[in-house]
Amino acid sequence: MKVELFRADCRLCDRTERIVRHILPPGVEFEVHRAEECRDGSCCRLAERYGVRAVPTLVVDGRIVQVGLPDEAAVNRLEAMLRQAFA
Repeated sequence: MKVELFRADCRLCDRTERIVRHILPPGVEFEVHRAEECRDGSCCRLAERYGVRAVPTLVVDGRIVQVGLPDEAAVNRLEAMLRQAFA
């Protein structure tokens, strides 16, 4: 399983990244794509391939699972999904 977060340099993205890091089970590959660090366009091409249109966006195994700051229900859903994948 691969988890990717597309983010910008903002407080909502910071909070989203902290939440995701907190709920990730050990051993999950987690990659953060920061808009301000994308110099060669590779992040933009990847975001386009996934269909990312806003940040923060969380992608699991190539599929968008969350757009925007997750609320409590979304955090619970994401945590259950990630734990189930590693059960």
